[in-house]
Amino acid sequence: MKVAILGRQNPLFFREVMKTAIENAGHQVDIADMPTRNFLDFAHELKGYDALITCGEKLPTEAVRMLGTGNVKLISRWGVGTDEIDKEEAARCGIAVCNAANSLSVAVAECAIAMMIDLLREFPARDASVRNNDWSWFFEGKLSHQLEGKTVGLIGFGNIAKALAKMLGGFDCRIIACDEYYWDEAAAEKLNVTKAPREEIIRTADVISLHLAATPDTLNMVDRDFLTKMKKTAILINTARGALVDEEALAWALETGEIAAAGLDVFKKEPPELDNPLLKLHNVILLPHSGAGSYECLEKSSAMASGNVIDFFAGKPVKTILNPAYRDHLGKK
Repeated sequence: MKVAILGRQNPLFFREVMKTAIENAGHQVDIADMPTRNFLDFAHELKGYDALITCGEKLPTEAVRMLGTGNVKLISRWGVGTDEIDKEEAARCGIAVCNAANSLSVAVAECAIAMMIDLLREFPARDASVRNNDWSWFFEGKLSHQLEGKTVGLIGFGNIAKALAKMLGGFDCRIIACDEYYWDEAAAEKLNVTKAPREEIIRTADVISLHLAATPDTLNMVDRDFLTKMKKTAILINTARGALVDEEALAWALETGEIAAAGLDVFKKEPPELDNPLLKLHNVILLPHSGAGSYECLEKSSAMASGNVIDFFAGKPVKTILNPAYRDHLGKK
């Protein structure tokens, strides 16, 4: 089989690791350095492949249909999120879509908890003051806050939220969560997480952490109404998807004191425009979508993404198939 590995934004080392693993299983592999993450810009160049390993490239309906007219039988996501892939259309084209489920959870949860601590303790601002020889924080006895004992609200309760809940347990936090798509009662009980309505989380949490996919229902979910209902001392963390947050509304809330601070690892447009108002504020931590950017995380994700390809073409079960209906359309390919 012929396999193409995309994802030029991730280290070549891991693409080479996947290439070697798949070649050792008897397949031909190419590392395709495509110029953009918009699949429509180069979909026609990949129609001859049997499988693609993607890394966040946008595969809307039209791009999937183009692949469906070729040899592609599998799209293996190097990572977890697949909201950029039209999985239903892929099923209709007889193309299976899978991901490296849970491979990013610990790394992204670490990112979220690090931003919580940094913002509550005001470490970025205090670091800047030391560099400016300003010790007023110390001499004037200005105090920050601890994470210990805070109420943390998780909107979405998937694998990353569960990993975060496990970590928060070490800080004796009260953890409340909601998930309108799937609620794991067994995990909630094990992790001492209390199910709560979204409105209660918004009103009562000291820290709100977002863990949802980007869908028409969640687009701009964090808007002015959401933000004005939060406690003025509250912090917002988003390591999920930039589309969840109305960035202009968030900038307004941070500038006017509607909420205390925010930590973002994702944006609607990446990189953000230079006139994005969030870039001018000091009570927000901004990261370059790097929550999953650890060696350990990418090593695990690479092994799963390449292993899924190997297992698929060996006729072995792939546990993370996200559109099992593809099997109903295999005769059309």
